[in-house]
Amino acid sequence: MTEVKPKRRRLVLSHRAVLEKEREEARAKLLAEIKPGDLRNGVVRQVRDFGAFVDIGGIDGMVHVSQIGWDRVSKPSDVLEQGQAVKVKVLKISPESGKISLSIRDAIENPWTSAKATYHQGAVVKGAVSKITDFGAFVRLETGIEGLIHISELDHKRVFRVTDVLSEGQEVEVKVLSFDGDKQRIGLSLKALQARPEKPKKEQEPDEPEAAPPPRKRTSDKKLKGGIGGPTGGEAFGLKW
Repeated sequence: MTEVKPKRRRLVLSHRAVLEKEREEARAKLLAEIKPGDLRNGVVRQVRDFGAFVDIGGIDGMVHVSQIGWDRVSKPSDVLEQGQAVKVKVLKISPESGKISLSIRDAIENPWTSAKATYHQGAVVKGAVSKITDFGAFVRLETGIEGLIHISELDHKRVFRVTDVLSEGQEVEVKVLSFDGDKQRIGLSLKALQARPEKPKKEQEPDEPEAAPPPRKRTSDKKLKGGIGGPTGGEAFGLKW
């Protein structure tokens, strides 16, 4: 009841006001119950460039674009749509503002948990080039798993531009050089699966005998004599040299 007019025998009622009150009560109850780490079922309400708003039962939480999936997402609308049912994990709750941060990515298994068994050092795997940079190319190996081919690992010969060798979307077979599960990094090589080109052999000239060194010229006409020509001091002791 929002308005009473006895003289006119008139009552003004509002069903919306009742719904808003119930929604506010449900919101307050949910805020008191939920905590970081909880898993909730939700429905996507709005999709924006920076992420999506998800209703988790009377409260809207925000899923940032970086928390949508384990794959790199540039446009949330490529992955989510309004009305889509999703499972989310509560990341953070602000008691002052009532804002809730959610994650769709953390509500599913982290693919890096078991990645080492497949992408260990020395393994040969296949993937598609997902991004090209000045220093190399990223290769998508599976959902949420990417590795990097450094520009120095593209070919045995020097490569000045990555695009001279690879293009986005290209399927490649690569060798795993390194795996770091904690930092979620995989080093890959394209040239490790290529045969190293042989260096061109230089034309060998026939061996020639080494020339004998020229005789040394004598710098004096005097004949060489053995021993010491001048007195040595040994004469006093009866010594002759």
